[in-house]
Amino acid sequence: MKKLTRFFENKRSIAGLFLLAALVGNTYNIQENSVRIKRLTNFESGMQTCFGRVNQTYTAKILADTASNYLTQNFQNLTEECFAEGILNVEDSFKSELSQVAKKLSTLASNVHWFHEDILSPGPARAITNNGESRDVGVRFEKIESTKDEILESSEKYKTEITNSLNNEKSVFYISATLLVVLMLSEFMSNTRRRLTNNGREKEARAELVDNGGVTSVKVGEIIRSALEQNNLVNCSKLFANYYAYQSFDKSIKNKNKFSLEGLIAPIGEQNPIIINKTIDKIWNDDSIGLTADTFERKMLQDLNLENMTSAIIDLLAEKLFSQGVQLDVKISENLNIKGRSEELEQILYHLINFAINSTQSDLNEKNISIYAHRLGDIVALDLIYSGVGVDEEILKQRIGIGSSPKSLDVDLQICQTLIEEIDAKLQLDNKLNQNGDIVGGRVKIIFKAGANDQARLVDLKIGSKKEILATINQSVIN
Repeated sequence: MKKLTRFFENKRSIAGLFLLAALVGNTYNIQENSVRIKRLTNFESGMQTCFGRVNQTYTAKILADTASNYLTQNFQNLTEECFAEGILNVEDSFKSELSQVAKKLSTLASNVHWFHEDILSPGPARAITNNGESRDVGVRFEKIESTKDEILESSEKYKTEITNSLNNEKSVFYISATLLVVLMLSEFMSNTRRRLTNNGREKEARAELVDNGGVTSVKVGEIIRSALEQNNLVNCSKLFANYYAYQSFDKSIKNKNKFSLEGLIAPIGEQNPIIINKTIDKIWNDDSIGLTADTFERKMLQDLNLENMTSAIIDLLAEKLFSQGVQLDVKISENLNIKGRSEELEQILYHLINFAINSTQSDLNEKNISIYAHRLGDIVALDLIYSGVGVDEEILKQRIGIGSSPKSLDVDLQICQTLIEEIDAKLQLDNKLNQNGDIVGGRVKIIFKAGANDQARLVDLKIGSKKEILATINQSVIN
């Protein structure tokens, strides 16, 4: 759904230009067809006027009103000029569309001329011309009326075609105008939403800057990545996510080296006794540095309260949970401790819950996240179950060694995977299926080493071979 929305947002400008071009083109066509209809209407009105003059002359002839102005040469000349103007009008405006009408108009003008000649002729009323045509004015008039009707019928037919085309163009105009308005409103809403979300990211960034400049914030990566994505800088967002994951991994490596014996105690030959004593005093007085005889020799793990750490991270993501309508259910015992480091555990929980929130953005109606944790002997199992998009099946098969895939885990999960390995924890992924076998969500399980209820502090460390250590212990017992 996100990809489809982003696709339409990217094509919105092109669609707007297309609709604007369609509006301009339709406006031009509407204007041209309106002018054609107006000219046809004027032409038809002119033809009726011209024929009316012929009718007046014919009526005066029938009534034998020799004194009538309708039978004068001047009136008849003006009538013939009226038809001539009609011919010029058709040839100028509709030469190609009404070519047959132009021919009929020429014939009509010729018949009107000979009609006037017959009216003015002093010969008998029913004389025959040289070409065999009757000079009866009644026959001439009927022929003129018939030709006029044919011309008006052709003109009306063409006018109907233009009117239908005009109506279609108006429909397209209204539809295009409506779509353009909707598109403009959509663009306005999108810009408004982007501005509001940018303001939200700015407020979050300002709050993190107030807190020690944000150098220890677990929200930095998500704030910057969200800001890039909501401004359609997808590749920049991916580039930053990869860089941020690498930096997290590099920082974990540095922290691991920080707590190694080689990093704490320098060779005596390279430093003078004063510097060595200062280093020993620093190690002795720094409660954050401790060494154990087994796995804690290379990394310092503390007892951390899982419920408190989870609640703190949920508070950081509360706004995102609320804005995206995700329901969260957390069931973690208050006195449940695990082995880890505070900074790494914050990052793990933040990216884990953030991944679950992003995964619930699907076409499914429900958006639920459940977090459970319980102790099993020396381990603590944390289960995060979410509804929505699960993990790709190819990735799951690759993780258990039964296939290979060019696809990679989500960046949030990549960061979790890197940090989890640094505190001797394990990450497991699987999908949640419904009765039909369709993927309706996923589950992320993290196995931590269980911590003690009370904090313990290293008070002594023996380094040497097994034989030397046993000899030292026996000597202490004898004494």
